[in-house]
Amino acid sequence: MNTQQVKAELVKYAHRMYQKGLVAGTEGNLSARVSDKEIWMTPSGVNKGDITEDMLVCLDIDGNIVAGDREPTSERWMHLEAYRQRPDVMAVAHGHPIFCCAFASARVPLPEGILPELIATIGEVPIVPYGKPSSPKLAEAVRPYYPHHNCFLLENHGALAVGRSLHEAYYRLEVLEAYAKTMFFAKLLGGPKPLKVSDIQDLPKPSFG
Repeated sequence: MNTQQVKAELVKYAHRMYQKGLVAGTEGNLSARVSDKEIWMTPSGVNKGDITEDMLVCLDIDGNIVAGDREPTSERWMHLEAYRQRPDVMAVAHGHPIFCCAFASARVPLPEGILPELIATIGEVPIVPYGKPSSPKLAEAVRPYYPHHNCFLLENHGALAVGRSLHEAYYRLEVLEAYAKTMFFAKLLGGPKPLKVSDIQDLPKPSFG
């Protein structure tokens, strides 16, 4: 995608994150890579429902500001680390969806092998050990998980998804929240029941890299 398409999509999905309740206040952030010299991000301190194209900030992969007159998201280091670790990743979505945050705060892993869609499109979702938000320490905490996962619960923080496009990263985050909500209610009904190993083996597997 070219620069203008990326900027338009960042605004589109920022608004959608707010509308879907994946963020509140000024929480959350999005980014998309055109190249290693052109990575566009949402700004710091702005509600995602109010984002406009002129607010977006462009960085290179080393974190230098290339364009834009606002401060980029404070979680920029976590985004940039995803691009360094995964050449296939072209977008990153980070939010604080309620059910994901509940599992992450309780430090309870999401059950595996339950819903075919999650198995086929996302795969295992790790709980990343706590790293101070808005700091390089969070990027360091997520770093070892990036090569083998597409979605992450951030301990006592929120949720993160990466993708080959903004469309994919955003929808992975949305699906992850729906899955966390389903698992929450399944636990109230006696606990989710996993698929048979043979059924899981028949499903396609997500790619990493």
